[in-house]
Amino acid sequence: MKVGKTKELLIDEIKTKIPLLVQSNLKLDEISAQLHKHQISIGNILELINDESRLYEANLQELLLLGEQLYIKFNDADDDWIKEWLNASEIKELRLYIKESPYEEVITLPYTFENAVKTGHNEYVAVIPNAIIGKLWMSGITMYNPNIQRQAKKKKIKNGIIEVMNLNPKSLRDIEKQALEGDLITSTLRYNAKVGSGENGIEFIYDDREKSLTLLEGSSLDVLDGAHRTFSIYNAYMKKVNLEGAMIVIFSNMTEAQCKRVQVDMAKANPIPKPRLQELAKDKLSDEVVIELKAEGELKGRITSNSNVKYSYGEVVTFSELSNAIDNSFSIENRLEVINIAKIINEYMMYLFAHHKTNLMDKHSLMFKSRMFIGHIELAAKMYEYSIPFENLKMNLDKIDFSITNTLWEEVGILKYGNISSRNRMKIQKIFQQIILE
Repeated sequence: MKVGKTKELLIDEIKTKIPLLVQSNLKLDEISAQLHKHQISIGNILELINDESRLYEANLQELLLLGEQLYIKFNDADDDWIKEWLNASEIKELRLYIKESPYEEVITLPYTFENAVKTGHNEYVAVIPNAIIGKLWMSGITMYNPNIQRQAKKKKIKNGIIEVMNLNPKSLRDIEKQALEGDLITSTLRYNAKVGSGENGIEFIYDDREKSLTLLEGSSLDVLDGAHRTFSIYNAYMKKVNLEGAMIVIFSNMTEAQCKRVQVDMAKANPIPKPRLQELAKDKLSDEVVIELKAEGELKGRITSNSNVKYSYGEVVTFSELSNAIDNSFSIENRLEVINIAKIINEYMMYLFAHHKTNLMDKHSLMFKSRMFIGHIELAAKMYEYSIPFENLKMNLDKIDFSITNTLWEEVGILKYGNISSRNRMKIQKIFQQIILE
């Protein structure tokens, strides 16, 4: 960088523009389209503008490219901003910058999709893991083609007009979060192997006996439908390689003219609610109760599928912790009982959050710690069993001192600062049982 210019000054300049950027989806789309040429995704951009610490962790090239775009979008002056920061050779090097993938392994062609079913002329269907969907985009095999993208839109920028994906940043963030938590509902994507992209003029080979579909060398897959999900899953994959879940993908091998016809037909079709397929192969009915609790009630948005709870995000319990607690305290014989038990727990939680919400962010209280939920679920089950109205919950919970300084917690194996030994769940359960037994 030129004399007098530093990374800290660059970050300060970027920070002054961030409030303007977050108010304009239009500008964000334009910046995303430009930085995508350097393999900087919209997910990367959102991380930088939403978390100040990421600005200091980012490398200089990415900050310079972002700073340049922010200047272009929010300044009327025609001067070349980048020349104030870099000399000619540095600018030339910056223009060639490509963000390196954190993963060495990429998908190379030919690549075979197993368990594929032929559904029509040059059309096939397969269930593809989310991790592979992310990896396909990362590897440059799936890509954006404005000529066939139903959601493409033209944007006027300083140097002309560009076509960009019409992506909603909030939707991208929501889908990415769901993908990271293993909570993304299965839906259908459409990828089209561009005719003529294969090195030998052939893009796909389908083996009817093996039920396999092989994408050949040189072929590329245009995202015909499902841009939001594809892009969000890619962003999630760049943070977590072992993504859970899968999508149904319809692969086709059509010309652009044929693709446009498909887009017209899709636009004319009567909208059909997409099946809300979620965590299909469950071993326990208690898992289904948790799924109900995730859908509505006080615990909606507070249950994480990850192994660790992020209390700063509003999470209070892990999926497995809650499921195990329900399995331990309730006897669930069939699926008809799932809804009823979810209602019982939801009613308990309604009173718990209403009376004790101040304890949520209290670092000195154990009331809302994840492993404490084995006690809450036990208490909910016992109060229901003995027909004790949940209106009495506050009176019952007031019998327990939830502060971390209470020596009782150390006696039952709850460690300092709220870390709770999983080996002592039964002791916690008994403490809550005694409230009713007394």
